[in-house]
Amino acid sequence: MTAQRRREQEKRARWGQIVDGARKVFFEKGYHHATIEDIEKACGLTRGSIYYHFDGKDELYIAVLLQGARLLREELRWVSHDGAREPEQLLIRLLDAYCEFYRDQKEYHRILQYYTFGWDGKENLAENMVDEINRLIFECLHEVVSALERGMRQGSFSVEDPFLDSILMWCMVDSALGKTMDNPRTEFLGVDWETMKAGLLRNVMRSLRPGMSHKEC
Repeated sequence: MTAQRRREQEKRARWGQIVDGARKVFFEKGYHHATIEDIEKACGLTRGSIYYHFDGKDELYIAVLLQGARLLREELRWVSHDGAREPEQLLIRLLDAYCEFYRDQKEYHRILQYYTFGWDGKENLAENMVDEINRLIFECLHEVVSALERGMRQGSFSVEDPFLDSILMWCMVDSALGKTMDNPRTEFLGVDWETMKAGLLRNVMRSLRPGMSHKEC
């Protein structure tokens, strides 16, 4: 192994070590309460090493978000390519995979939701980071869009705009997740997650079948 290659491997290892430390801190404290000092302690590297790889807390936060988005994308791709299945079954599997990924990885879901709806630091990010976030989101959506298009070709689904329907499904799932994940204000509903997910999937599939318009859902 050449000296240059060894240095590159060490650089990648330190980068990963920093992101792992940042993930632990953000998961525990959230964006606002996390500090670079906390991340120093969590990753076991100096502040100088952190700033060598990242401009600051904003970039570290997005690096953790990107890590979660890549994991989700790979999970959805695995579902899509895990053998041939009917479009309805595939779509149910994709929605179920999305739900269960974020039920298991609650912190990644919170970070994505905060980035999407509450974070005002996007203007401080490098353009390539924003582009990568957008690309990963679109690639995740593409798996659902492809399932809808397959169902349209086979006559299983009646959809005017597969991309729009994919976004609407995403919003519905996120709302359902938000009402069942560690949210004491919604305990009075008396509906557990499995019941809510089954109802959500049932209504989504009903809305896509031929003869059922969105106004009727």
